[in-house]
Order: sequence, then structure tokens, then C-alpha cells
Amino acid sequence: MAKIQKITLKSQAGKGKKSGEGIITIQGELTINNAQQLNKFLQEGLSKYSQIEVKISSVVNIDLAAIQLLQRLWWDAKQEQKSINFDFRLPEDFRILLERSGFESFLTLKN
Repeated sequence: MAKIQKITLKSQAGKGKKSGEGIITIQGELTINNAQQLNKFLQEGLSKYSQIEVKISSVVNIDLAAIQLLQRLWWDAKQEQKSINFDFRLPEDFRILLERSGFESFLTLKN
């Protein structure tokens, strides 16, 4: 029996902040198995907010597909002149994997 890949996605307006600010929370399995769902969610957040904070935590798996979608979100936000910040709270082994794969600068992307 195949293991069910679970991802938790949540979007909310920033509390007590200016209009247009939003927080996008991503947790769980950030893999190609959830890429379509993740991409749709990220694009909806991009169209909904002008200032975005992306919080990534409680990650149990991550792969290049998810990293590419997150990087694409950053590029799209930059093209649309929107503010975006990432808050990666990854287990040490995932952080090391990203650093050794050439994505060290991605862990601190800010716009």
C-alpha cells in the first residue's frame, strides 16, 4: 500500500498589519507528489497578497520540485514588485542538504 503524502497549507491575512499583507504557512511533505497542490496554493497567495511572509516548518520531507516552486514564487513576486520573505524552520539534515546542493542563499531569500 502506498504511503499517503500529507502537506498542510494555510493562508491568512497578517494580523494587525496593513491591508495586503499575508502569511503563507507550509508544513509536511514538500515533494513532487504534492507539487500541483503546492503550486496552486502559492499562486493563489501571490495573487491575493502584496506583502507575503512564507513560513515553512514541520517539514518531514523536501525535494527539488518544492524548492523550485518556492523559488518561482520568489521570482514571480519580484517581477510583480511584491514584498516576500521566507522563514525556513527546517531540520538540520534538510538544511545541510539544501546548502550542499547549492541552495544556501535560498534559505535566506528576502525581497
